[in-house]
Amino acid sequence: MFPGQVIMNQLALQSRTSLLTLTQTTMAARLLLVAAAAVGALAYKNTAPVVAWSSSSSHSLGSAPSHLAGDVYSGSLLESFFDSDDVCKHDAIVIVEHPGLHSSDLSALTPFTPLARTLSEAPSMRQYAYVPHLPNLELPKLAEAVSAKCRSRLHQYTPSERTGDPVVKSGEKHVVCIKMPRLDHSGQERKQKMAEHESMLSNELSSLASIFPDHFVVYSGVPIAPPSPFIFLKRQADEDSPDRPILDLSSQDLSGPSSFAAADNGTLAKGGILKKYQLLTPGLITALLVVFFVLLPVIYVGLSALASIQNPLRVDVSKSFNAQERKNQ
Repeated sequence: MFPGQVIMNQLALQSRTSLLTLTQTTMAARLLLVAAAAVGALAYKNTAPVVAWSSSSSHSLGSAPSHLAGDVYSGSLLESFFDSDDVCKHDAIVIVEHPGLHSSDLSALTPFTPLARTLSEAPSMRQYAYVPHLPNLELPKLAEAVSAKCRSRLHQYTPSERTGDPVVKSGEKHVVCIKMPRLDHSGQERKQKMAEHESMLSNELSSLASIFPDHFVVYSGVPIAPPSPFIFLKRQADEDSPDRPILDLSSQDLSGPSSFAAADNGTLAKGGILKKYQLLTPGLITALLVVFFVLLPVIYVGLSALASIQNPLRVDVSKSFNAQERKNQ
């Protein structure tokens, strides 16, 4: 076999090997990206936002943590709000249950909506974006327990099914449980429905605030059960895991640089961007680990294989080979 043919055969073999390696690298990269996205989605599955505020200074909210550990569920969080005797001093306690509400639905609200303005002006407020929810938590039963504790009248209703004003009496303490319609849409339709629900809820809260100026409100989402029997109930409970990010509905500028300077709601911590915003979420950390320790090494191997095509192994022609002798043969 001629030396030139040997070189061509080796180049063809290296090309086939490099193309196979590149194909495998591309498939592995796609699988890793899908896996990272799936892990990030599972990190917040079966969670819902919880927002609480009051029209007057509240020790119950002031003593609540600005961030939650990974093993704190919505039931224990809400109970911590109502365990304090301070909560019973309010004329009305309003508990809002919103099935299907996501943190992104609240974050997408413009700062000029009535709900966003109410939160920005609240003297005391706490907001949590992703709170794990257990299926045995029933907010109407929680409202009954709070009503019994505070010796208040209990009133429960759904705004879309109610006709006329809420049946409440001024001068008496009340616990009002409002059940919002389900929010199970997607895309642009979900945004439209959320805008309708926000307007509906704002009208209800405004009506109650006119009757009970001193009020305490808890607005909680409730995850909608998936069709499959498997429900992800527990996120990572490691105490060293990053805190879940808080909602930041009141941090947007409404009227000027000093619009919230006088409102001490205790949620916007001082000390820089890392104190004010939760940047490293569990999903982001997982994605970074996958990229740096799995994806980049695989890409490096693929690029090295491609580089070998441009720099093939040199095969020196044997010194004993004589072209003239070959010609004479």
